[in-house]
Amino acid sequence: MENKIWYLKQINILKSLSVKELMALGGQCAMILYKRGELVYTKEGDSNIYFIKSGSIKVVVLTEAGTEQIKEIIEAGEIFGRFIDAASDQQEQIVAAEDCMVCYLPFPNWQNFIKDHPALSYSFIKWIGLRIKKMERKMDSLYFKNSRQRIAESLQDIIQRFGKPDPEGNLILNLNLTHDEIAQLAGTSRQSVNVFMNELRDKGWIDYRRNKMIVKPAFPIKDIISALS
Repeated sequence: MENKIWYLKQINILKSLSVKELMALGGQCAMILYKRGELVYTKEGDSNIYFIKSGSIKVVVLTEAGTEQIKEIIEAGEIFGRFIDAASDQQEQIVAAEDCMVCYLPFPNWQNFIKDHPALSYSFIKWIGLRIKKMERKMDSLYFKNSRQRIAESLQDIIQRFGKPDPEGNLILNLNLTHDEIAQLAGTSRQSVNVFMNELRDKGWIDYRRNKMIVKPAFPIKDIISALS
């Protein structure tokens, strides 16, 4: 139980809970480790709320054309669950983007728990609001920004959220995202991403090594975005 409580303490929306409250919540949670590429759940799965302790997951949907497309990537400290967009016709799957530790409990249990914890209920409502704003920003980006702007901003978001420093001052991304997946996140073509990423590599700002992307300390991503605006 102590191990589970330690994990729950790292979840952003649970930080208002006391140790006693975390113990009560932890008693209802199951914890499981998923390896990279493993399926966490499908649209037809149970209605649960999930807390990501470590690693990250990617939300993949099956389009009407029958192709898979990444909708978003969610990192450690965040939550997700089938209760979001449950009425959508899209066939949604959650896949481990890297090895990840996940705690979960049935969503009805979560609803009962937050009824007795007003601060947590507020945090959850605030989180829903932030998700809505995030989706609105993404729609605005698709309508009002060109392809290179969207690629640069998507890359900046990925680096800020998932880059881990090494002793040489680089940022290492272990997500192993393909150019096609980056294109899906940016709402553009793989060819556009190929051109953009090759330019960055030719300038010595990024590199690839054993399914990892290495971002060099001199990479001027903010200047690039500013110049494209």
